[in-house]
Amino acid sequence: MQKIFIIIFLLFIRCVSFSQINVLDLSTIPSALKENAHCIIRESKSTFEVRSVREARLSVHQVITAFDEEGGKDLTFMEYADKFRSLDEAEIKVYNSTGILQKKYKKKDLHAQLINDGLVTDDKVYYLKVSSPSYPITVEYDYEIQISGTLNYPSFEIQDPGQAIESATFITKVPIDMDLRFKAKNITLNPTITTQDKSRLYTWIVKDLKAISKEEGSVSYESRYPRIIIAPNNFDMDGNSGDMSSWKGFGQWYFELLRGTTNLSENTKKYLNTIVEGSFDEREKVKRIYKYLQANFRYVSIQLGIGGYKPFNADFVDSKKYGDCKALSNYTSACLSAIGVKSYPALINATYNKEPVDASFPYNSFNHMILCVPSKDTIWLECTSTSQDFAVLGNFTENRNALLITENGGVLVSTPRSKASQNTLNIKTLVQLNEEGSGETISDIVSAGEYRQEMLNALKDEKSDDQKMYLINHLSFPQPDEFKFTTNEALFSESHLTMKLEKIPAFTTGQKMFLNPRISKIWNASLPLTENRKQDYYFQCPFVKTDTTIYNIPATFSLESLPKSQSLKFPYGSFISNYVYDDKLKTITTNAKLTLTQNRIPAEAFQEARIFFNAVLAEFNEKIMVRKN
Repeated sequence: MQKIFIIIFLLFIRCVSFSQINVLDLSTIPSALKENAHCIIRESKSTFEVRSVREARLSVHQVITAFDEEGGKDLTFMEYADKFRSLDEAEIKVYNSTGILQKKYKKKDLHAQLINDGLVTDDKVYYLKVSSPSYPITVEYDYEIQISGTLNYPSFEIQDPGQAIESATFITKVPIDMDLRFKAKNITLNPTITTQDKSRLYTWIVKDLKAISKEEGSVSYESRYPRIIIAPNNFDMDGNSGDMSSWKGFGQWYFELLRGTTNLSENTKKYLNTIVEGSFDEREKVKRIYKYLQANFRYVSIQLGIGGYKPFNADFVDSKKYGDCKALSNYTSACLSAIGVKSYPALINATYNKEPVDASFPYNSFNHMILCVPSKDTIWLECTSTSQDFAVLGNFTENRNALLITENGGVLVSTPRSKASQNTLNIKTLVQLNEEGSGETISDIVSAGEYRQEMLNALKDEKSDDQKMYLINHLSFPQPDEFKFTTNEALFSESHLTMKLEKIPAFTTGQKMFLNPRISKIWNASLPLTENRKQDYYFQCPFVKTDTTIYNIPATFSLESLPKSQSLKFPYGSFISNYVYDDKLKTITTNAKLTLTQNRIPAEAFQEARIFFNAVLAEFNEKIMVRKN
């Protein structure tokens, strides 16, 4: 009887909620919220209840109206599941523009697919794409998620781009003796805090938020839009309890998780010592071990149970010759220990436009592991790459806060920032012109740093057609007739690409020939057209690009005119170009240099950056003109 009463009461509350907000009546949507909005959250209520250090439950009710096809993208249902997180119930209802129910889906109707590209994984995603032949359309979601590992509390993801909010509530219920921590990002919003029996309730409510625009090239998604981050003080994963209230405590938990995973056989230890035999320099020893790793081991994602956090044992990796980022970093650490070198695995958030983790707010926002060898000149190792330069992290993990996992707990330290001079692309082209405007070119391209990595990924072991597409789309060359790519496997410092073109990009009319300043563009894309930009803009990396092109013109031709030399600057970059004609040698030499000193451009400087790069693009449109004598 009591259960029936509770169900009737919940239905009553639900009906009251609908009658108050009129979520199916589109005429009640305030006109101000429709401005620049592709969809609107009519009503949202999420309740996250922490029942113990090991168990929690998330219940979600949400009603979203999409105004157009762009807003329809936000209607896709997607929830992931693994050993610690299961989708218990789900119901999706679809209404047309007049509020009439069109379709209804249950959990059994959802698609389920394994995620990650791993060899072994138990992660999967439930999804359902809701589409409509016409708009507006309203979709109602109700689902519950059971959580049996409490390291990662769900965040209150308030708003996506192009999305307005009519009403949204997020409630977290946690035992008082555990409590929690929270931090607002990109919004000023405080919770109402109340107590209920032995629990504390935190309630965040937002109403009538106008849509915000998407700004291309911004910081990674989770740091871009309004959200409330919620983190535990105490947590448990698969019987492994930990303390998240400090970075030291979280690092201590991870250290215990790694305990006993660095075992190597005596034969392997002996072999590793033969690799470094004759070297008395620690840096050289580390380099030899790293080269051994790169030559013999490969990266494979393994996400199984607590394997998403705990690496496989080093002797497993040694025998199988593969592992994920944790397993390979842990294995490399075990190898270094075998030759007497101390190192620490380090958790980090990877990808070029990630913000460093907040030093003042311990929270598991990491998605990658690297290795740190502490010394006077600290060595950082990316253990998943077979081509990364030794002791160079690259834009994937540079300039972040990494959590060193030490015997004394976690220590948050900064990874180094690359300089423009480390990421270089230098092109030198010789062009032999014939009188009719045809000819032949030979280009030599030398790359280092991020450009070398990019070229390796695009050219090494790829099909010829894919290689040519890279040269055309990314390096802005005409389609080459021949090309050869080489890299110094011993030094890992630079790569060379030699190309040959038989068709010159030249335009002839009458007795005159018009030539581009260079065979390829030194810069080939406009920055996004964003007025009153609010977010910083991210390039892949700081860089230096140079181009020297030498035109050998026929003896029967002379110079008619050259483009003007350029010298352009903005606070974070520069561009110079010059042109020299030698009448005796019948050569025209063009030189250009483009420099970007940092990859993150503050929002207030973005318009200057856009004007600067547009000017670089425009410079390429200038023509060299020669005429027949």
